[in-house]
Parts: sequence; structure tokens; C-alpha cells
Amino acid sequence: MSMDSWTVSDFIGGITMKAYPTCVVLVLSVVIANTTTAQLASPCVENSPERRGEFGCSIIENKLLPEGLRGPLFWHIYRFDSLERARAAVGPASVAFEAAGRSWLMTIESKRSDHHGGRHVTEVGPLPLPRAARYSMQVLASRFKPGTYSLVHHHSGVEAIYVIEGEACYETPTRALRLSKGDTAFIPAGTFHRAVAMGSTPRYVLGVNIHDASKTPTTRMEEGTAPRLVECK
Repeated sequence: MSMDSWTVSDFIGGITMKAYPTCVVLVLSVVIANTTTAQLASPCVENSPERRGEFGCSIIENKLLPEGLRGPLFWHIYRFDSLERARAAVGPASVAFEAAGRSWLMTIESKRSDHHGGRHVTEVGPLPLPRAARYSMQVLASRFKPGTYSLVHHHSGVEAIYVIEGEACYETPTRALRLSKGDTAFIPAGTFHRAVAMGSTPRYVLGVNIHDASKTPTTRMEEGTAPRLVECK
């Protein structure tokens, strides 16, 4: 299932409860448990614990893209049966790496002309690129337990997202964008947002930020200083 950040439909599940004391206790217990497990995510760094199968956010690579790159551009994700084969397919606008026990190739292309020797998983776009003389791509992989949330932040470029496992949600000023395994989305440059790991199992996400090469890719806000966002529920 592939979608952009402004066309995803939210699903709201309703629960009907009878006024029994045991039900009230159960509901309160769930609310308290969810509140106490909320945890601020660690910042994305190179070689985070995610690289060792733990929880964390890894900066896989920062790569300067070719000059003269113009839209419409798409983010393509491919699977390979080995990292060696993925690396052999790397070009001037692609990155190969391992995540979640699998080998991946990400490319930024105007269209998919071939499979680069792998299996095409999905595409996201066309991506709304900011004006820039030259672009850079920052590739990320993050794995967090349910209840983990990031600081509110924004990017100098468009951020594209692919959910490998679990449930992810992104709070923005206009809506909460909820994604499940296999879903994709993008968040335009300059949009304030917060990532939240939802559900009952760990959330594993691949991401790419295509940004102005002359600017810092991410700007984070201190807690309590960010604009109001629509809450993930």
C-alpha cells in the first residue's frame, strides 16, 4: 500500500463499554499503562543501537546527489538477497544497507526503468523538493518500542517514510498521519511534526530526507516550545 502524507485516511475504532466496575478498572489500567510507557526517543546518530538489533535511530548515510537533479523525482526501495548484491547496484543517487535482517537499496529516480538486480518493494512520490542548487539525501533506519516519541522537528527537505514493522504515527499541525506495515508517506519541507511509535509491537521505519545540500537536514524544537500538533490517538 503506497500513499502520500496528505491522502492517507485515518481509521478510528470505536469501543462500546457497559457500565460495569470491572470494565472501568480495565480501561483505567490500560490508560495508565500507556501513559507510563511514553518515552522520548533518542536522537538519530551514526551506528546507533538499531544497527545491533536494539532500539534506536541510525543515520545510515549522508550522500550528495548528482548535480542537475530535477523533478519529478520518486523514492524507490528495492530488496536484495544479499548486501553484496545491493552494494553492486549502487549508483550516484542510491544507497545500500541492511536493516531488520534484510538487504535494501534506496534510489532517487525520475522513474523506475529497471529493478537494479533486486525486487522493487515500493515507490513514494513525486516528491515535492525545495528549491536548491544541489540536493543531498540522508538515509535513516529507526526501531522503537510502542509509546516512544520524538521531539517536534522539521526538515529542510522532504522526508519520505516506509514502515517495515509495527505502527507509526506522525503528528502535524493539520492532522495525525497513522501508518501500518507496508505503508508509505512523505512530509513536505518545513512541516513541523513529531514521530510516535504506536500499537503493541516495535515500530521499524526506513526514511530518507532529500534536502538542500547547503542546509542542515533537521531542526529540533525543545519540549514546550513547538507549535500545537494534532495528537496521535
